[in-house]
Amino acid sequence: MTAWTSVSTGAGEEIVRVDVEDGDPFAVMALGRHTVVLTRDECRRIADALRAASRRSPPR
Repeated sequence: MTAWTSVSTGAGEEIVRVDVEDGDPFAVMALGRHTVVLTRDECRRIADALRAASRRSPPR
């Protein structure tokens, strides 16, 4: 199984892409032209931070 997701601009330019291959201990995250290889722990920490940011109240 391969898991992936991406976020793009309205013009279709990819901003962030994350790819994970089943059985691979690392995830690959591409930020524009830069690529980062993340451990599972690093993925969890990033996911926790993004989840917390998504639950904040919108600015007034």
